[in-house]
Amino acid sequence: MCRIVHIVISLAFAAATLSAQESIEKPLPLDGAIAADGSSVSLTWFDTPRPRAGSVMIQRRRFGQTGADSWRTIDPNIGVVMRYTDQSTEPGIAYEYQVLTIGRDIVDVGYWVTGRDVPVSEARKFAYLVVDDTILDAIGPRLSRFTRDLAGDGWNVVQVRATRGGNDAPRAALAKMAPIKNWLAERFAEDPEAKHAVMLIGHIPMIRSGSAAPDGHDQVPHVTDLIYGDIDGKWRISANGELLDNQLPSDFIEMQVGRIDFAPASNGNRALELQLLRAYFDKNHHWRMGLLGDLREAYGSKGHLETEHYDLRNIVGPGAIRLGGHHDVGEQQPWLWGVDFGDWDTAGYAQKYENKAVFAINFGSNKQKIEAQSNGLIALLAQPWFPVAVGWGGRPAWRLHVMGLGGTIGDVHFRTVNNGQATRSYRRSMDYYPTGNYLWRNPIWVNLLGDPSLRAFVLGPPTQVSVSGDTIHWTPSDDPDVLGYQVYRATHGQWYEKLGDQLPVTATGSLDPEPADGARYMVRAIGRKEVHAGSFFTLSQGAFAGSGRVYAIPNHTVLRTLSDKPLPLPAHFNSTSDGVIRSFIVPPQYGALRFEEGGWIYTPQPGYLGEVDIPIAISDALQTTTAKLTIVIEG
Repeated sequence: MCRIVHIVISLAFAAATLSAQESIEKPLPLDGAIAADGSSVSLTWFDTPRPRAGSVMIQRRRFGQTGADSWRTIDPNIGVVMRYTDQSTEPGIAYEYQVLTIGRDIVDVGYWVTGRDVPVSEARKFAYLVVDDTILDAIGPRLSRFTRDLAGDGWNVVQVRATRGGNDAPRAALAKMAPIKNWLAERFAEDPEAKHAVMLIGHIPMIRSGSAAPDGHDQVPHVTDLIYGDIDGKWRISANGELLDNQLPSDFIEMQVGRIDFAPASNGNRALELQLLRAYFDKNHHWRMGLLGDLREAYGSKGHLETEHYDLRNIVGPGAIRLGGHHDVGEQQPWLWGVDFGDWDTAGYAQKYENKAVFAINFGSNKQKIEAQSNGLIALLAQPWFPVAVGWGGRPAWRLHVMGLGGTIGDVHFRTVNNGQATRSYRRSMDYYPTGNYLWRNPIWVNLLGDPSLRAFVLGPPTQVSVSGDTIHWTPSDDPDVLGYQVYRATHGQWYEKLGDQLPVTATGSLDPEPADGARYMVRAIGRKEVHAGSFFTLSQGAFAGSGRVYAIPNHTVLRTLSDKPLPLPAHFNSTSDGVIRSFIVPPQYGALRFEEGGWIYTPQPGYLGEVDIPIAISDALQTTTAKLTIVIEG
């Protein structure tokens, strides 16, 4: 680990409190449509439960701008209407709208992101993998593939070892956290204008702060991973080392932060913790590579999560949202998003449920306490096959609409956390309101579980990249939204730069006009995604050049078992001793596939005879291909 330089925490012996008042504003259910040429945007709010709330004010800004002062009123008072058309938009620009319907004591507020043919952003991005040094070797192959995946998504990746957290006293926890935070601050200072994301992998020290009761129960300190992403905040500390702040002391975090940690869900079972980590990085990889599909549906229940439920409309459209919860509708099919209270008894998540939402918001008493055993958020993230990111919603409400045009879950979290400024009045400081049923501003317990770099609407990548002389070859993507390909080259480090100023090529090969010794190559598909919010251009994961061994592995394995006999799968499905990761992409249609002590076991479905096909991803150090396992069930 790096040396301890300093920790940005000032000493101030004072009590910290955070009051919650009922929110005056209520969420407004918007729908929108943008013209095919991008010249106009129509917004409607016919589904509002208060259709005659009062006059309407429309505000707009370019999507990406922040701060309450960035909103511009484009129509201050259009009367009591339920539709508005903005005829001053242009293609190639992403817009964000705020619609307020204002009555005597009712203010309904809704947000909408839209754009037509929004270009790809290739801004500088740095990902910092802070890895628990006690699990590093055990998940090494998955971590290497994850590093490759991030590089293939345009991130410059830096990894650092960290001391494992535990049931530490406050000062001991701060001592473990300090060198990590200082190292991150040094990295941020090297390029403060870039985008930065911190990924806490394993049981990185959990730091508690403040004394609050956002779930309405006892006031207690809460774990805050935001301290890792807050570069300049001066956190108050008591004489015995307890942090006192309930709100971010600096109002904002500068770096996105996500935690991938299954220690609380494992209850000391080391083998289970490691298997859950491996399984997480498998489903993370499957989603990135487009192996889970281009999902366009969501489910949700309102209640405490009305704001998040309405935001789903911007991502998938009102007609693609089913009413339901994590443990009924959420198990019926794969979903892009799920928003629900969830089971209050989180101890049974692992035994009773198999949720199929890629991204999820959960709510309920004590679920925000991510350090607790059987925590509901971590338990949902630990569900097999699909969930890759989870948050505790409602208090405050998460701004999910940010993902409508291909934004990441880290962008959602970042905007949710950085909503407001304590030094300014509530009305003049907030980017977004309401913040749920109560007024919340920059609370410290808003933690993201999962990888912050993941996005909706993935594009399938090319495969089998190879180099012959000065020519790079690849097999095209089968994604129908692909328009062409871009080639990238790295001559040092992990940073890949686009080869020349080339336009995307539609062929399956490209020349390097100035080949360099030791150069490494990557190819990404570029495509156009048509979504409910409009359309945008996007890049796939990168496919890397190399002579990987995955293509020498049989792509179809057939095994047989009797209908009443569980089948332990061969050892090569359980380990990576040969340098190759074999991971099951989705569960079998018939029967059950579970990882138990000793390896994978398939259990036939009672009464079913015939063939069961299970898709597999096979990854070596550079590339991934797909294969199939067929299990023949005999009587």
